[in-house]
Amino acid sequence: MTVGMKYQKIIKYLITAVCTQPLHIGSASGDKEEVLVHLVDGMPFIQAASLSGVMRQYYAKTHGEKASEKLFGAKHFETNENAYNKASKVCFSDGRFSNENVMMELRPRVKIDLRTETCDTNNIKGTNRQAGHKFNMEYIGAGEEFQFCIYLYDENFQGDLKEILSAVHQEEVQFGGQKSNGCGFIKLKQLKRKIFDMKDQKDREKWIDEEKLEDNEYEDIFSEIVSNIKVSEKAVMAYEVIVTGSTEGELLVKSIGVPEYGKDAPDSMNIQNAVKEYIVPGSSLKGAVRSQMEKIASYIGNVSVIDDTFGSTGNLGDEGKTGNIVFYDTVVGNKEDNDRMRVKSRIHIDKFTGGVMYGGLFNEKNVSGNLMFHIAIYDRNNPNSTCGLLLMALRDMAVGIMSVGSGYSVGKGIINVERIDISDYRKKEKAAIVFENEKGIITDEYNIISDCIKAVQSNYAKEENK
Repeated sequence: MTVGMKYQKIIKYLITAVCTQPLHIGSASGDKEEVLVHLVDGMPFIQAASLSGVMRQYYAKTHGEKASEKLFGAKHFETNENAYNKASKVCFSDGRFSNENVMMELRPRVKIDLRTETCDTNNIKGTNRQAGHKFNMEYIGAGEEFQFCIYLYDENFQGDLKEILSAVHQEEVQFGGQKSNGCGFIKLKQLKRKIFDMKDQKDREKWIDEEKLEDNEYEDIFSEIVSNIKVSEKAVMAYEVIVTGSTEGELLVKSIGVPEYGKDAPDSMNIQNAVKEYIVPGSSLKGAVRSQMEKIASYIGNVSVIDDTFGSTGNLGDEGKTGNIVFYDTVVGNKEDNDRMRVKSRIHIDKFTGGVMYGGLFNEKNVSGNLMFHIAIYDRNNPNSTCGLLLMALRDMAVGIMSVGSGYSVGKGIINVERIDISDYRKKEKAAIVFENEKGIITDEYNIISDCIKAVQSNYAKEENK
């Protein structure tokens, strides 16, 4: 029975994971705005190829491409007697969400023309008309759970697979798109294992109906994943920046729709996440910070750090570049307090007559309260320069030069920054800037801040010498 067998055991991992941030898996229709849904039941799901690809990429980065080929298989190989040695030792199932009514979010986005800092436009094909680049992006909400299976055909790789799953649980890898906007992080909630011995008649019978096995047939090994985590040590992260503060007045990042009805309903209100918390999306924070970083980089003559930080689109003969920074969603204030926020009326003024424009009366419902911005910088593309330029932009936020959201001209979006904390994961040390009485008190015993500022200046000097 065992003559010619390429493997003698099949190890099945049954995994339940939860989205800790919004998730965007692109639609099969090619529409980048919609999430992928199953053709049969119309439910959002994560393709097995996406799960496998992300984990393979992480493993290749930490162990090298040759080691990755041993576990995930060679990308190209000829069929011969050694084909098994180059075939994948691991197989993934699709990720299926457990909630029949998956929480979805639809967020407004806009593509910015970097030269004018206004909404980008292009010509509609076959006409002389122009269309703006405003669009809506669909996400699966944070907190949604999904299940998937991994089948391992070589027991010698159990430790490697646990290492990968540990990295996923520690949020060192991201799934799907919109990564720089903080999307695609997940944590494991449950991990179970069943080993099928193909030399055992009972195990072979169980393997035939493995999808029907009861939970008590599986061994709970979640604790093994948790114990594999090295505290305060993230292999791919260089810096983590936390900005703690509050809104000076009110803040408004407009949503695409208002869920309220009636004469007192506002025309616009702040965007909410899937659980109805009022937020500053990672994309909005990124847009505001990027704009300020570009101004500073242009002023000091160090524009190359912008491509290092935010990445660049590939052109003919150029594969482009992946950025090294991630901005997370930020919850603003207390939900109950913001629910009770008063609706305010405003008017559009005709700049020629000085009078109110016809139909120019509109209402807004703003938000306010404490907030904590979370920004991560990965260990690629000169992370020191990125961190240095980021701190310069955040300093401008602290003194009121930079705002978040709309309405800066009427005093909205100004942030009272209390402190900026910087964690250096390579030095395993921390630094901080505490703002008191309009002055910043810098704690930088290990020269984290000074080294990052010097890195920006050093790159500037290199560009001047070219």
